Amino acid sequence: MPKTSSPLTRCSLKVTERLLLLDLGEVRRVRSQDGPCLVRYLVVVRERGPYGPLLAREGVAAAQALVYALPVDLLEFSFDARGLSLPGLRFYACEPEFVETPLYAWLEG
Repeated sequence: MPKTSSPLTRCSLKVTERLLLLDLGEVRRVRSQDGPCLVRYLVVVRERGPYGPLLAREGVAAAQALVYALPVDLLEFSFDARGLSLPGLRFYACEPEFVETPLYAWLEG
């Protein structure tokens, strides 16, 4: 039986005290709690408010980013082939059987 790879194996992850940035490598179709969207980046920031300058410093086009503002320690994450998890947020590699958190997104197709 051939082994299939996760769609997240080609992603890159950067984490700082102010920002968690998951680069999907290309624009992908994603479904979130707010509906479908096309994004290249999943971004979690610590504070609400204008995050445009923070994204610009990282070279992230805001129009290509799905951004979540969460008051959590961004270093408290887990990331594997199934997805990315933070307190209150879960990003799945594919559509899950059920959603585990209030904020969520997954790769479509």
